[in-house]
Amino acid sequence: MSANLIQLWLTQFDRGEINDEEAEASLTAEYEAQIAALERKVGQLTMELDLIKKTPTSASNLGDAELVAIIEKSGTNCPAMNIGARPVSLTA
Repeated sequence: MSANLIQLWLTQFDRGEINDEEAEASLTAEYEAQIAALERKVGQLTMELDLIKKTPTSASNLGDAELVAIIEKSGTNCPAMNIGARPVSLTA
């Protein structure tokens, strides 16, 4: 939650434009949106992990390029493979 949002709420509350119920409803909606996004991410990562586990060879024997090829072949979107422009090594 950003400091600007809190400041906006305080200003609105001071002017009588917002009451406790509205603030609580707004905060609840924000939390629900964050939870939904995290649930989608967990589902995506679970599918990716299941896919890697089902590959005929152990994922630890594969290089990053081979894992990316397997995931791309499956049609699964895998943003976890890249953070910005820097590839992440999955074979620690």
